[in-house]
Amino acid sequence: MKRLLDDYTFSPELRYEGHRLRYTQENCVMLELGGIMGAAVLAALLVDTEEGDARGINVDGEQPRNEFFLRYEREVRRDNGGLFLTEVEALSESYTELTGTDDLLLCICGNDRLLDLALSLMVEYMHRLVREEVHAHIYEAVPWTTPFAQWLYNAGFVETRRQQLLSIDWTKADTVYALAQRLATNDAHEAEEPTLVFDGLSAEQVIRGYWEWLWQGAQNEANLYPDDKVQLARIKQIIRENETDYDFLKPEMKCFSPASTNLFRKWMTQWQDFLNKQLPPEVAPKKHIQQELFMDNVLPAPQKGKYDQVREYIQERQKYDKNFKKFYQTRKRTELCLQLSVMFGWAVSDNSLGKSMRRKLKHPKKSVLK
Repeated sequence: MKRLLDDYTFSPELRYEGHRLRYTQENCVMLELGGIMGAAVLAALLVDTEEGDARGINVDGEQPRNEFFLRYEREVRRDNGGLFLTEVEALSESYTELTGTDDLLLCICGNDRLLDLALSLMVEYMHRLVREEVHAHIYEAVPWTTPFAQWLYNAGFVETRRQQLLSIDWTKADTVYALAQRLATNDAHEAEEPTLVFDGLSAEQVIRGYWEWLWQGAQNEANLYPDDKVQLARIKQIIRENETDYDFLKPEMKCFSPASTNLFRKWMTQWQDFLNKQLPPEVAPKKHIQQELFMDNVLPAPQKGKYDQVREYIQERQKYDKNFKKFYQTRKRTELCLQLSVMFGWAVSDNSLGKSMRRKLKHPKKSVLK
């Protein structure tokens, strides 16, 4: 069997040579079509002919076309063909060659059906490369990473790029040329605004997919230890603390439009609701505990989960409440957390409070309780 892209002469004016379709115009100017455009025209002109049969050209049906594309990529491998970047560049160059030559491609193909076949092969192949470039789903293009807020932020900008590529009309010369220019200047991955609606996936599918990945990782980590149940309980607490806060992203989110900011918040609200169903929040312990510390009228209660506020509450209250100060200095932190949980009405984590108390602020802050 001949190779798919072997050289072939159609006429004195038209030949396929060195993986390029060469056409000499009436003014003796030669036009060259490389990449998939040249190969697609070659296939359209040879299909259903003896020469086409000898080369094994069959483009009717999904499987034969897949085989055609695979054979094409094997044969242009040494030319660095078959890659997204090189094929966009080659297609852009082909459109540049065709500039100012109205209906020349139709003239080369001979009729509308063969032209349509050539263009459909080219378009289908470029869509194939796009799918390889951007992947079928966003979580393949941007692998899961913790916390969910960070993944969502990263994925939003990548999705902008994904949807731009997925919507390209490869028959539009100006669109292809503009893309080639962006790729050549390395700014094709820049996006000013994130796209927080992901192609082919509902919000529930995204959130559930992330949770399944997160929970599987938690179980795998816990199973490394002999006290796996204890370790899993510890990991659950860490997940609750890390996955419900996205304040660390607020400086980066200043570039968001109001609409994107609002949509990001909706995502985080839905994620937190989902997480609470999977890992119900701990109920503040009230039974079997003798309450020794009580709220006063001086300081407000810290917000739930805001351990910087809890830390400041403890520091400030010791300044004027001798009983509170004595309790803090003489009792274990676990006992303190139980009392604070009863006072504040939400479960104060011993581990989280300890981290907060050990944290050294780089810059002094104004009171977070005011």
